[in-house]
Amino acid sequence: MEKLKLNVDWLDELLPEGFPLHTSTLVSGPGGSGKPLIGYIFASSFLKQGGNLIMILTSTTKEYVVNVMKIFGLDLTKYDDRITYIELDVGIEEIEKIDRQFMKANLLKPDVWDAIQEYIHGNEMVVASALNLLFFSKTYSNAIYEKLKDIIKNDKSTTYFFTINSDAFKEKAVGLEKAADNLMFSRMEKPMKLFLRIERMKEVGFFKKKVEVPLSPDILKSIKEEAEKGKRNLIPTISKI
Repeated sequence: MEKLKLNVDWLDELLPEGFPLHTSTLVSGPGGSGKPLIGYIFASSFLKQGGNLIMILTSTTKEYVVNVMKIFGLDLTKYDDRITYIELDVGIEEIEKIDRQFMKANLLKPDVWDAIQEYIHGNEMVVASALNLLFFSKTYSNAIYEKLKDIIKNDKSTTYFFTINSDAFKEKAVGLEKAADNLMFSRMEKPMKLFLRIERMKEVGFFKKKVEVPLSPDILKSIKEEAEKGKRNLIPTISKI
């Protein structure tokens, strides 16, 4: 199995053999537990080492991701040719391409996730956060859950890194946890400290211990507030569909 050395000290300690590519990873945890940040840290390392990113934005914007990545010392504008942003828009039918690296997509619809496959060539990491937001749709909740579970369990065409809130739609969250090749849990503890624990990895050795993610309380607070604002605005809209 192809592996990636992440070149992040605290992650390399947890994953001494490297991170397995062409697998699915799910970070699960309660609301406000910093799950997207974990995905961004892995994505940052992947990009720095020559990979391409597909950033699926459910509750945030491209500008938000660019600003967060700057905190990790990465200027995404220097990698424009290797990043595709796909932003949730429930007001369109399927996918609308805005420019070479940015498009909008109605991610509630399972067929749209099939269409996204056209942009996958095998050397990408597909990063998506807050997937539970899609389950608020009365029309598509079960169908999109089954589609995501199928991708996580069966699609090895590329590397997937997803996060989900384990508080909302608990049965669906557990279903995705069971389907993932790699499973991690995050949680926030007072006073504003982010912790990560690896539960399962595919075909690589790892240390199953809780570690603190080295981010300052001020950074965690500002990022959390911005992310929660996006979710509050989206849930009422999605719930009507």
